[in-house]
Amino acid sequence: MEWLITGKVRGSFGLEGFLKVESASGEYEHFLKLKEIRLRFPRTYAEESAGEVPYQVEKCTVRTTDALLKLRGVDSPEAAKKLHGAEVLVPRDMACPLEKGEFYINDLCNSVLVYKGNTVGTITDVVEGGGGFLLELSEAATGRAVYIPFRSEFIGKINVHAKQVELMHRWILE
Repeated sequence: MEWLITGKVRGSFGLEGFLKVESASGEYEHFLKLKEIRLRFPRTYAEESAGEVPYQVEKCTVRTTDALLKLRGVDSPEAAKKLHGAEVLVPRDMACPLEKGEFYINDLCNSVLVYKGNTVGTITDVVEGGGGFLLELSEAATGRAVYIPFRSEFIGKINVHAKQVELMHRWILE
């Protein structure tokens, strides 16, 4: 089963151990259907990879700017505070539904970026910049990281199944 990041724990709420969760997509309704999640904790300098811990969702309340999740075994504000900063992962089929022209970051990562049929690099991540989202590209020729605005002026057809994204203008890499 594939798991996708759909939010981040931003704090605790109340005396029963509820978590305040910020949605990565801005949509919260899909949280109401969750029965299980995983929390991925940020790496520390001593760890090589972040750990994931499964939790059962006991209750969810959706508010205007966040969701409150009550997880089995997290029963106090102190226990909830220990989870602050964790990423919330859900099964792919329980993630926020996509609208036309939307993509999960997970689907774009490791896709090849092509210009006129030639591979120019591999998309390694999607990051938020001041003016919107940027594709982080590892250039094929040099291996250097380049950031490309994820906008229709620069990005053409996207084939998620073939893991291929079209670059409209090569000059953006310079």
